[in-house]
Amino acid sequence: MTKRSADVKKDVGGAKGGGSRAPPRRQNKGARIPDLYWYAGLCLIVIFSLYLRVFIPWNNVFIANGVRFASESDAWYHMMLAQSTVMHLHRTFFDPLTYFPFGTSLHFGPFVSWGITVLSYIVGLGSPSMHTVEVVGAFWPALLGTVLIFPVYFLGRELGGRGCGLLAALMVTIFPGQLFSRTVLGFTDHHSSEILLSTLTMLFFLLAMRTGRNLTFDSLLKRGLLSAKSPLIYALLAGVFMGLYLDAWAMGILFEGIILIFFVVQGTVDYLRGRGTDYLGIILGLGFAVALLLLLPFANPANHFSLIQYSLFQPLMLFLGMAFALVTSYLASVLRKKRMDWYVFPASAVGVGVLGLLLAAVAVPFFVANLFAGLGTYLLPRTGGAATVAELGALTNNNGIQNNFPGLFGFDLFSPFVISLIGLALMALNYYRKSQPGDLLVITWSAVMFFLTLSQNRSAYYYGVNAALLCAYLSIRIMDYVRLADLEGAIMQKARDPAKILEDLKVQHILAVFLVIFVFVIPSLTAPTGSMEMARWTVGPNPEWYNSILWLKDNTPEPGLDIYDIYQRPPEGQFFQYPSTAYGVMSWWDYGHLIETIGHRYPNANPFQEGIGNKSSGVPGSSPFFLAESEEEAEQVLTDLNTSLSPYSNSRYIMTDVEMAIGKFHAMASWSAIPNSKYTGAVYQPQGEVLVPIQLWQEPYYRTMIARLHFFDGSETPIGEAIGVAYDSLEIQDGIRAPVMVLPPKISRNY
Repeated sequence: MTKRSADVKKDVGGAKGGGSRAPPRRQNKGARIPDLYWYAGLCLIVIFSLYLRVFIPWNNVFIANGVRFASESDAWYHMMLAQSTVMHLHRTFFDPLTYFPFGTSLHFGPFVSWGITVLSYIVGLGSPSMHTVEVVGAFWPALLGTVLIFPVYFLGRELGGRGCGLLAALMVTIFPGQLFSRTVLGFTDHHSSEILLSTLTMLFFLLAMRTGRNLTFDSLLKRGLLSAKSPLIYALLAGVFMGLYLDAWAMGILFEGIILIFFVVQGTVDYLRGRGTDYLGIILGLGFAVALLLLLPFANPANHFSLIQYSLFQPLMLFLGMAFALVTSYLASVLRKKRMDWYVFPASAVGVGVLGLLLAAVAVPFFVANLFAGLGTYLLPRTGGAATVAELGALTNNNGIQNNFPGLFGFDLFSPFVISLIGLALMALNYYRKSQPGDLLVITWSAVMFFLTLSQNRSAYYYGVNAALLCAYLSIRIMDYVRLADLEGAIMQKARDPAKILEDLKVQHILAVFLVIFVFVIPSLTAPTGSMEMARWTVGPNPEWYNSILWLKDNTPEPGLDIYDIYQRPPEGQFFQYPSTAYGVMSWWDYGHLIETIGHRYPNANPFQEGIGNKSSGVPGSSPFFLAESEEEAEQVLTDLNTSLSPYSNSRYIMTDVEMAIGKFHAMASWSAIPNSKYTGAVYQPQGEVLVPIQLWQEPYYRTMIARLHFFDGSETPIGEAIGVAYDSLEIQDGIRAPVMVLPPKISRNY
């Protein structure tokens, strides 16, 4: 290894002034608008957020006979867990009432349950009623979505000044789609907690980096912890919020990976520019250690190294991340004193990382296997039945960009999702010039979330924060270009004579402001998929489903177990012992939580995607049952659920709807690895001079249990007349051929 050249110029400003805030945007040298007015603007944004998230959807959520939570059934399930926690002051992690007759170990984090519980006890003055819990639970996502405004403001202020912070706060308030829908009244899921806590984590890590550039291992040993009070407090707070974030969602461990990517890149840049890297290891090591302490109480060794459930995986990841940051930084510090070349830091990082993985692979091979499986979950496209889950589809499917980030005139090119890339590029350019760690942290965070959002549209509720920051950053740079900041001093100097302020107002100032409003604000609020429209149409479950499940609750035998009780998970290899009165309800997995939480009955399949089965591989479940083409085949599926029980105890009641029979039928086939073409096809029918696509259901479809149960009321209806269709393969566009009907349909008995 060669010595580093002695003529490498050290970045004195970086080393000496590393504790200063990232350089703000250009300001007028005159008086500045007092902070009070900026905070007043922030308060107005908070009020507007509550108007959008609470006031507009109020009547859709608070109805005459109670609280109607979101149609997304996880909200109902979270409320069941919260009510159970309020009643017992204990959060259960095993639910025997779903995925009957097995039960399931819960992967939902405890943060939401305990958050609603604590707030309910405060609101209920120590004795909350169940209605109080429901009201608090309904407000929970809207409150967290509104509180999100504050960390976004401070992040924006760090990146580009107070104007950038205020614009980012406004944008994160009004962006529609996944971000808005998951932070609105009644959508009581873990997503609002994820967004807020992950953003707070990044904010405090950024603040720790800004104030702690001069931290070294030697200075802490010689002068003590109090010598670096601010950065260590920020790092501690970052760890607290990271730990709470992981307590809300176990798979949030992904954020550790984002932070470690930043660590390697920033460490390399610092080393290259002659600056110390100790501060990176100290800050991240402390943050990960605190997060580890907050996560440990919920890590269940019985879940082994599961990525999804609370297991040994998440604590081990945090421990390895902490060790990686500390060891790599310390090693780089030693080598830096020996004036080694710039590539020493990345080489050290790779060496320490590979060594850690090899040791982990030898000691706990399941950990490494699950680590790479988890990466595949994020990076590889979904296949089979998983590809039919709407929120896991690519953002470019089904007009996803416009649904989440509406663009001017409906063009994707003008969408904040696309425009944010310009802000990302400008921030990267600023980082190249000044190498502020906060910029790189946001760049890394934003880049990873951008690609995750492209592959899975549900991640748009994360990227909404990044898009708000990047678009606000771009907007401020535009305003800097037209010297809008000069008006600030003019406003303060001429505040007593407002008419004179107009003397400093130029056309380009007005155009810049209108550009920001028309590109970012108006489409997000007023587009057909905008937040104003979304707020009006926030509704609960389908009324027919809701009423049917209430009928099920009131008119079927009690199965014997209460949904709010605390149940112990059986030892590994053993099954939960149900009372003889227990029975299951068979439906598609989408409706499992509603059957349990509203109907107090035990679904065979649930939105955890358990109990679906696979007809092709012989795994019993809802898919093989509804695709069964005879009563005998369907009964065998029910028997195979648990051979020690009667098939009519495994599933005593069946619930269907038209969506299962038509709109979701392709998903049933996909989960069983059966081509949808076996059951349905399409031809084009000439109607005048236009070819109209017509869907055709083929004979195997009419033999399926879902068709028999839903369209023929479970009767043994014999096959009668069919419709014969004559078609030919014709060219409908240049080089494109498709089946086109050549004769009118005819009644036929030739089948």
